[in-house]
Amino acid sequence: MINKIMKISGQKAYAADLERIDLSQLSDKILQVPDVHYIDDNVPEHTLDICYSDDGISKPVLIDIHGGGFISYGKAFDQVFANVFAQHGFVVFEVDFRLAYPEYTVFDQIEDIDKAVSWVRENAEAYGGDVNRMYIAGHSSGGVLAAAEALLCLNPGMAEDYGITPRDFEFSGVFLDCGLMHFYKNSIAYNGMRRMVFPKGYKEDKRYKYLVFDENEDIARFPKTVLITNRKDVLHKMTYHFEEILKRNKVQYKLFGEGSKGHTGMVFKPVLDGYDLIGDAVRYWG
Repeated sequence: MINKIMKISGQKAYAADLERIDLSQLSDKILQVPDVHYIDDNVPEHTLDICYSDDGISKPVLIDIHGGGFISYGKAFDQVFANVFAQHGFVVFEVDFRLAYPEYTVFDQIEDIDKAVSWVRENAEAYGGDVNRMYIAGHSSGGVLAAAEALLCLNPGMAEDYGITPRDFEFSGVFLDCGLMHFYKNSIAYNGMRRMVFPKGYKEDKRYKYLVFDENEDIARFPKTVLITNRKDVLHKMTYHFEEILKRNKVQYKLFGEGSKGHTGMVFKPVLDGYDLIGDAVRYWG
């Protein structure tokens, strides 16, 4: 019963949050191509939106993964975030995927995102995207999925365990906004969440073990990373936990922890009072 309540609550929160996004930050100079199928199966979740400037200049690619605790929300939630990133010279692909519970799991989501990335690599050039400069971003639970996608590029064994063709590319950088990066912590709440979004026996599943970032040695080869949090982010301790993992593994990263925008501030209003974290992140990536 509690799982059903959480699912319904997430769907209601999504509808309410869409009304709160600051659409004034959208630029009409950015083109949007909505609901492109990255798998030809007519599944609504197997779609992505494309945001780009049609100026004939080759640009880096950003793949963006929405949050929602794995069980709710959708790519429309990140529409302003994607538009602002496109204003900074990226071709942005906002990815939808099948939501977890009751039928699908996080493992299914990782497979969906793999298919989306394959589609992007085959089609980005038509929108001015350069797949040799490819970045990935994730908000909240999307941060876990973004990290998994980056790790799949670093370990052929992980790809094989997921039933995914081993990669011949790597991401240039990762952007983790208020990420759920310590979702595997031992607590009553998170134990319950994991039972909801992973299949039975997940702890013994070799696919799950790659997502326990404290124990994944491939983190040492993680791309240049941007971490976003703030003092009102309810998951700020998870960002700091992941920061310690990056430090321990000598990964290049920059933490932006200023302000008080809350857990979804970057999504609702990417630029606030002249403070442009996306611009700072792009400059850090170089």
